[in-house]
Amino acid sequence: MLVISRRKDEGILISGKDGDIRVVIIEIERGRVRIGIEAPAGYRILREELLDEARRMNILSAIKDTEALRSFGEWKKE
Repeated sequence: MLVISRRKDEGILISGKDGDIRVVIIEIERGRVRIGIEAPAGYRILREELLDEARRMNILSAIKDTEALRSFGEWKKE
């Protein structure tokens, strides 16, 4: 992981074959940093914690679906 320091209104540029992604520090206040991200169309920009939560919910849903199928299978045997 590359770790760099930036001040307000400073940014970084990530270059790739599909275009550049620009990340700019918009505001720093009370321990929080607001960033702006410019990326070519076709890039999805997601907050990591939301993606992690969606994955966790999908796993829980799959487990519950499996439990429901087992219960249904047991019910049909009766």
